[in-house]
Amino acid sequence: MTRPVALCCLLLGLTLLIPVGQAAPEGPPNALRLRNRTPFLVTVFIGGVRSGWIKPFRTELFRGLKSGQHTVYVASHYGSASWGPRKIAVPGTWNLTPPQNARTTEHLEEAMASRVYRRNRSSLVACDRLADRRGEPSAQSEFEIEVDAKGVPSITIKGELSKRRRFCYQSVAKTWDYPATGSGYLVNFQHSP
Repeated sequence: MTRPVALCCLLLGLTLLIPVGQAAPEGPPNALRLRNRTPFLVTVFIGGVRSGWIKPFRTELFRGLKSGQHTVYVASHYGSASWGPRKIAVPGTWNLTPPQNARTTEHLEEAMASRVYRRNRSSLVACDRLADRRGEPSAQSEFEIEVDAKGVPSITIKGELSKRRRFCYQSVAKTWDYPATGSGYLVNFQHSP
């Protein structure tokens, strides 16, 4: 059998395995895929039982579930936001997005600022060391980063800084990863050399 004929037979055989009028199941059988599109570390409860946790902006698969409907509840690690309870079919997928209410928007921005600063502090320290070698005075600085829905930042740095140190801070802050959450948010933090 030639290659194109064998490929056609294989594709025909695969289409016969999927019943007519039904879509192919999402994900592996007996598994639930949860996509965490928030800056929160979240805990997942399936059927009232704590089943695991998901890091910010990660996807996890919860395997070994029976096919059918399951009640799923998700809460942020410190309880500032929650999703559900919600009935979800297994196999299936649930995309967690940041909450829209005003109270958790503050927590969202605080969590995002903390996450961005922790992950990228070493690059600011590198700028400080270079400035110290040049003998430039050190001062506390305040970062105000406005991130749009697509994750593009607009950076403002306040404080009595030398021109070179401010340029270094802005240069490294532009390279940081700002997650696109579908809506704009602010990242404010202070940095002391």
